[in-house]
Formats: sequence, structure tokens, C-alpha cells
Amino acid sequence: MHPYAYGSTVEAEGTEPLAYFERRLASMEVLLGSIGDQPMGIVRLSIPTFVTERHKCMLTGMYVRAAARGTGLASGLVDAVVERARGRVILIELSVVTTNERARRLYERHGFEIYGIDPCALKHGDLYFDEYQMTRFLERPPGWTAPKPPSAAWR
Repeated sequence: MHPYAYGSTVEAEGTEPLAYFERRLASMEVLLGSIGDQPMGIVRLSIPTFVTERHKCMLTGMYVRAAARGTGLASGLVDAVVERARGRVILIELSVVTTNERARRLYERHGFEIYGIDPCALKHGDLYFDEYQMTRFLERPPGWTAPKPPSAAWR
């Protein structure tokens, strides 16, 4: 229903063998949100395999069915990712299409901050979509200070 919000397509994923998905799932945690006995939302938490990147994780693949929007399920899924990540990593990263204001506001309510924009991050047909890059620190590294953003004059 929202192909512009994701980095792949049903057509591309549908051609992959089952083993492809088994390998992908082995490198992430998939959390399911339900209302009653009905699965209504999903989100993934992935920790990189490179030793120099294992201090962070990514929140990806967030989706809540239309019938469950506004129920708090999305908020619960984000909370679940944060709790699963706490004590394992120092920060969580995510990307969200810049036109998805509802999702951006959700992430901001949960302490995520925009640190950059990835221009033309996704392409569907002839359309390009920018993405906000967002992060939430679970703990600040000792001695680390946030870098100052470049001035508008650098362009």
C-alpha cells in the first residue's frame, strides 16, 4: 500500500528463493505487534556484523496496518525496539521518507532526531524520494560531542 516508503518492491522480493529470506532473517530481530489475536504491525531491529559498527542498530521495515493506526501500536513497536536495543548498543538509526510526516513525528516523540537528509534515497519508476536520517542515543559516549552542522554557505 505504501511502496514509496520502502527500499524494495513486492516484484523484486517475490523473485527471491526462500533461502534468501532465511539468511536475511538470521541477521535481524523481527517484532510483531498485535491487537487481540490479529497481527497488525511489524518492525525490524538489525545490528551490523562489522565489529566497528556493532555499537549501533537500525530500526527498519516499520509498518502498521491502517486499521491499527492511532491505537498506540506503532508507539509500542518503537518502544519495543528501544528496549531490545538498550544495553546492547548506544544508538538506534532509522530512515524515513521526508513526505511521511506522521512517521517522522512518531519517531521524534520517541527521542529520534534528524541528523541529515539522503537526497534521492529511493526511486520508484521515474519518482525519487528523499529520506531523513534519524538517530536516538541510548547513552552518550564519554567525551563525545555532537558535530556542528555545516553552514548553508557550503553549498
